[in-house]
Amino acid sequence: MALSVAVVIVLLSVSPALAQDATRVAMGQVRLTTDPRVPIGCTTLGTVSDDSMKDLRRKIVRLGGDTGLLSFPAENLERIQAVVFRCPPPGSAPVPAR
Repeated sequence: MALSVAVVIVLLSVSPALAQDATRVAMGQVRLTTDPRVPIGCTTLGTVSDDSMKDLRRKIVRLGGDTGLLSFPAENLERIQAVVFRCPPPGSAPVPAR
């Protein structure tokens, strides 16, 4: 019984750490671009904005994306906007247009 409780406690404490590591890895793999040709053939997921690049990457990952098409609104130069895309892995067949 005590061993079972100890195992559950260890699993509960490790799980958030693993989730944070997975999020950090995903954030590091987000492709950011200002070139509108880059996400051709990708699925559009939405739009996010922030004034922190780290937080912008986190928002892109939370939306399920791996690519952000960046723009910088003239009315607020500290803000970064991104259209979020999920793109096929390199070397895979392109997604047909609908």
